[in-house]
Amino acid sequence: MVTTDQLARRLLAEAIGEAQRNGRPDLAARLTAEARNLTSGPFQVLVAGEFKKGKSSLVNGLIGVPVCGTDPTGFTRVPVLVGHAATAHAEVVTSGDTPETVSVDPREVAGCSTSGVDGGGRKLAAIEVGLPRTLLSTGLTLVDSPGIGGGFASAQASAAIRAVSLADAVLMVSDASQEFTAAEIDFLRHVIETCPNTLCVLTKTDLYLDWRRILEINRRHLATAGLSVEIVPVSARLRELALDSGDAELNAESGFPVLVERLRSRLAGNRATATGRAVAAVADSIGQIEHTLSAGQREEDRGQAERTRQRAERLAAPSARWMNLVNDRFADVNARTRNELQDRMLRLEQDAVARVNALDPLREWDEFVPWLYQRTNEELTDCHNRALAAIEDVAAEVAKAFADESGEILPASRQGLAGASASVQLGSLTTKAAGRVEVGMQAARGWSLSSSVITTLLITTLHPALWVLLPITATFGTVFAVKSVRDQKTARMEQSRREGASAVINYLRQQHSFAVNAAADRIRTCQSRLRDYYLDRATELRETAERSYRAATSATVATPADLGRVRALLDSANAAATQAGFPRKRHP
Repeated sequence: MVTTDQLARRLLAEAIGEAQRNGRPDLAARLTAEARNLTSGPFQVLVAGEFKKGKSSLVNGLIGVPVCGTDPTGFTRVPVLVGHAATAHAEVVTSGDTPETVSVDPREVAGCSTSGVDGGGRKLAAIEVGLPRTLLSTGLTLVDSPGIGGGFASAQASAAIRAVSLADAVLMVSDASQEFTAAEIDFLRHVIETCPNTLCVLTKTDLYLDWRRILEINRRHLATAGLSVEIVPVSARLRELALDSGDAELNAESGFPVLVERLRSRLAGNRATATGRAVAAVADSIGQIEHTLSAGQREEDRGQAERTRQRAERLAAPSARWMNLVNDRFADVNARTRNELQDRMLRLEQDAVARVNALDPLREWDEFVPWLYQRTNEELTDCHNRALAAIEDVAAEVAKAFADESGEILPASRQGLAGASASVQLGSLTTKAAGRVEVGMQAARGWSLSSSVITTLLITTLHPALWVLLPITATFGTVFAVKSVRDQKTARMEQSRREGASAVINYLRQQHSFAVNAAADRIRTCQSRLRDYYLDRATELRETAERSYRAATSATVATPADLGRVRALLDSANAAATQAGFPRKRHP
């Protein structure tokens, strides 16, 4: 029995052949990209959790190579992206206003990830690693992220949630030394709300004999919190020993085969979506070829063909309605996001300063700091999610406008591009909807080792500065530790409050600045990708209209054999697209 995936591959191969045979390298390139994405499209998995819970060891265990640093006294300071490559290689992205990408020996990655600097002492923003591993060959990219401390009421939480929203799946890591803390449950709740495709991983089961009791307690905690998420227990140490010795039983005991199977099942779900997009692309592309080949058989006068060609020219012009929508709507999103961030952070600043002026810093500061982090994270996360939802709405509006305009050129293109429009609307960007890859929204999701998206999204999302931004607790520890308030209590308290308010204002304004820049980069990248996607489609339709015009106004008529072969392929693609949830109509 032929599987859906096999059918899609066959249709793609035949469609690429037809595109090349009919002189359509543009369509062939699009279909080739779909074929490549079908087999190895990106699927980013973020590994998140508290400090020293075994995240890096988990990544090493999954790929079977000790690439991430596992210093017993250190911790991961910069995100490490591990994806597939034909030969092992690694690159570091330096921090600063003008990031640079520098190749390094893969064996240096572990040290760089825990030190946060490269061999030359330059501060790093991220590390990319490519490895020839089977698990990664289907497009899986693992992201070992810096740890957080204190759950959602921590300085790093908002950056972590932004990273979660850009991932296809999340592995939330905790170890078997103790049950979930209240902070972990709270953070996990926010993670699941942002990325429902989340698994919990209980690490270090080899170190704690009562890990099964901890596992059951954690399951009860999740049930009590109303969180439906699976917990997979693993031991990176047993995995390492199993791989070294080739012991299958020990490997099974490590728990990693179960985790790998869970990742592959989620990857398979992503591939099913890619299959639907692929067959929809075949139907759309072959429909354009069929329209051109049958032009000579249609009773279409020269004037009608000329009007169609003119419409196609307008569709690809800078003045096209869909193009204006892209420019105008993204400008609106950017302005609204900037204004909302400014309003929210100003209100929070006023509230925070008022609290500082009403508290005794020496006695109440430890309670104030988590409150400030929690409120800051709530405001920044909500703005981030609202911006992503707004981008999703713009993508849907542009898809509809393009379908309306293109429907005047090719009768079935309206229906064909409705597949892209519908897929865009399958939830917000924070869920892993099918259509974001189809309409170029991949830039808003995560990271690919073969792209430059890392320099705009990864760095602004997981930049080390966002994880250690203005260590406010340490600042105040220094300020208050050297003060003696016993002799001049009132004066000292007022001075402490003034210094506290100043530090709080600086902290919030730095957070605001980072958030504004990150949002602007994200919006700009999404705008570019969305515009480029539809501009490519408009160029294809313009070429189709031009070829149809020439066919309709010349004596050249496609042979019945050629037309029959193309129509048979189109029928097969339409049937497959309908089955995959992308209903199409045959071109007349």
